[in-house]
Amino acid sequence: MDGVDKTFAALLGRPLITHTLDRFEDFPPVSEIVLVLAEHSVEVGESLVKQRGYRKVSQVCAGGARRQDSVKAGFDWLQPCDWVMVHDGARPGMDATLLKRGLDSVIASAGGAAIAGVPVKDTIKVVSPDGLITDTPPRETLWAAQTPQIFSYELLCQAHHQFSGNATDDAMMVEALGHQVTMFLGSYENLKVTTPEDMAVMEAMLRGRRVLIPDFRTGIGFDSHALGPDRRLVLGGVEVAHDMGLVGHSDGDVLIHAIMDALLGAANLGDKGRHFPSSEDQYKDISSLLLLSQVGEQLAAHHWRIANVDATMLAQRPRLGSYILDMKVKTAAALSISVERLSIKVTTTDYLGFVGREEGIAAVAIATIFRPEQ
Repeated sequence: MDGVDKTFAALLGRPLITHTLDRFEDFPPVSEIVLVLAEHSVEVGESLVKQRGYRKVSQVCAGGARRQDSVKAGFDWLQPCDWVMVHDGARPGMDATLLKRGLDSVIASAGGAAIAGVPVKDTIKVVSPDGLITDTPPRETLWAAQTPQIFSYELLCQAHHQFSGNATDDAMMVEALGHQVTMFLGSYENLKVTTPEDMAVMEAMLRGRRVLIPDFRTGIGFDSHALGPDRRLVLGGVEVAHDMGLVGHSDGDVLIHAIMDALLGAANLGDKGRHFPSSEDQYKDISSLLLLSQVGEQLAAHHWRIANVDATMLAQRPRLGSYILDMKVKTAAALSISVERLSIKVTTTDYLGFVGREEGIAAVAIATIFRPEQ
C-alpha cells in the first residue's frame, strides 16, 4: 500500500474501516463489535468510533504479532454470546445478504463453524521451491477462503486456547481440532484490499452500489403538551396570540419537539429527552429552535443530510393557518435547509379528545434523512 495504513486509507472520502463497520452496525443480529487494530492505531480508532457514533462497538483494542493473536485479543473482550463472526477489516465489500447467508449456514451446520468462500476461477498449480509444477488440483474442488468466518462462541474459545501452531485463519485452527467447517458462498465483491489497485476496484464497486441502494432513513416523532395559563404559546418558534400557552420545561413547542424526535429517530440517535433532559436547569424555558439547531448539528456530525420533514399540528384552537409560513421559515433556518424541504400543516380533532377539549396541543412529524456519496 506504498506505506499507507489501509485500515484508514480514504475510500469514497472516508476511512476504509468505516465501510466495514457500517455493515455490522446495520446488521440487526449483531449485538456487539470489537475492533482490533495495530497498537499505534488504537487511539485513532477510538476517536473514529466516537465521531461516527457507532453504538455496537464496545471496545477498540490492540492486536498481536500474528492474525490468530489479534483475533484472540478481540475475542477476550467479547461478552459471551451464541455466534462470533471474525472478519477482515479490509474487506468492506460484503453486505447484509452475505452476512445473513453465513449466519443461516452456521446455524444449520453440524460442526458449529462456517466460513465464506468463492470457487476459484483460474486453474491452480502446485509449484516446488525451484519453480517446477508438481500438481494441478481439480479446479472444481478449490475455493478461495474469505471472511466472515463464523463459529459458536464455545468452539472459537476452545480453538484459541488449545491450538498451539501457526494458522492463517480461524477455520484452520478449528479444523486442526477435528471439527467440521462448512463453506458458504461468499462474494467476488468481498475483496480483501491489499494493494492500491484493490482500492480502485473496491471504490468502483461501492460507487455502483450507492447508485442502486441510496442510504435513506426515516423517523417518526410525536409530542403533546397541556395548555395552561401564564404561558406564552410558541409553535414552530413563532409566538402565537392566545390566552394560554403550552406547559413544559422548555418553551413547550410541540411542533419543534416532534420534528426533533423524528430526525433523531431517523439517525438512530435516541430521543430529545436523552439529549436535552428536563431535569437540567440549562434547558428551563429555552427556545426549542436552539435545541433543533443542535439536533441538526448532530446529524451533520454523523454525515446525515435532511431530505425532507413533514409535520402536522393538532389544535382545536387557536387557528394557526396564518402562522405557518413564519413557522416554516424559522424552522428551516434552524436546520439550515430550504423551506421547500419542510412541510407544516395543521388540523383539528373535531372536538374529540384532549385536543378537542382545548386541553392541549399535539404534533406528529416524519423526517427522511440520507448520507450523500462521500
